[in-house]
Amino acid sequence: MNKKTKFIAIGLIGIFCFTLFFVFSFILFPNSQTSINENNVDGRVKQLQVSNITIVIDYSGVKDNEIFKNIILNNYETSVFHAILNCCEVSVQNYGWGIFVKEINGVGVGWTYTVNNEPPPSIPSDYFYLRDNDTVRWTHV
Repeated sequence: MNKKTKFIAIGLIGIFCFTLFFVFSFILFPNSQTSINENNVDGRVKQLQVSNITIVIDYSGVKDNEIFKNIILNNYETSVFHAILNCCEVSVQNYGWGIFVKEINGVGVGWTYTVNNEPPPSIPSDYFYLRDNDTVRWTHV
């Protein structure tokens, strides 16, 4: 085999392998391309309105804790992030994949949230949608 034929054969084999990789990745992992909105926790979706939301701000001793009750969220702005905006002054950083809450009411970096005392969700607060009667707890760590 001459050099040109070897080069063409190696190129065709490479293209074939590369194509197989993509075909099998979509067959074996069909949901890996879904957005964070489609994979929301516990089937939670945006709703036109949610009501009777409670927000607990746990400052971990930095200052007195705060509780806000009977919050109503409207216009499909029903995420944990929207709830905190209704009752607190918030400083954030948007990383493109989600919003990171840097500061709540002047108390800086190190905030986590839980909903209904469940383990902390693994998604940003602007993608975790609330339901009626949920309780959100923001904890300074």
